[in-house]
Amino acid sequence: MKKLPLSKSVCMKPAGAPKRGERNDTRRLTAIAFLVAVALVVSLIESALPSFPLAPGAKLGLSNIAPLFALIMLGVGDAYAVMILKCLLGATLGGGLTGLMYSVPSGLVSLTVEIVLMKLVFDKMSVAGISLVGAVAFNAMQVLMASAITGVDLVILLPILMAAGLLAGAFTGLLTYYIVKKLPYSVYGSAVG
Repeated sequence: MKKLPLSKSVCMKPAGAPKRGERNDTRRLTAIAFLVAVALVVSLIESALPSFPLAPGAKLGLSNIAPLFALIMLGVGDAYAVMILKCLLGATLGGGLTGLMYSVPSGLVSLTVEIVLMKLVFDKMSVAGISLVGAVAFNAMQVLMASAITGVDLVILLPILMAAGLLAGAFTGLLTYYIVKKLPYSVYGSAVG
């Protein structure tokens, strides 16, 4: 009987042991699920609060911390997963399935803008600045979608919603920055590698 070299026998895994990377994938998926759950809870709480006085329907958008955190800590694909799941589950749980026509395109455009900025100017622009631009893109896309769906020119709302987006985006970005900076690596580190 031929004996296996020591290096091969040491590398053999017991039956049922996870393959290389599976444990990390499980932790990554758990991190995604946790971020989506947090975003949903925050979104449901925020929907019960009044909107900005001068901007109809405008909110702080605190649930957008989850996809931005995912973008910074987990990567592009996971950030898109968090954004899409947040929109789909939020609409389902909140009872506003028609809101998907607004939230999905706006969320995807906003996140795409943030991704482009992260790739191109992250060393020159803060997380708050990236979030601010993303929030403005989100509000602009929502106004465009609302105009297209209703057939009413709502572009007159853009300046008010842009101002609200500047404030909300900066605040959300600052919160995300401090969460990333202050959250112990042990909380999310196993999910990122």
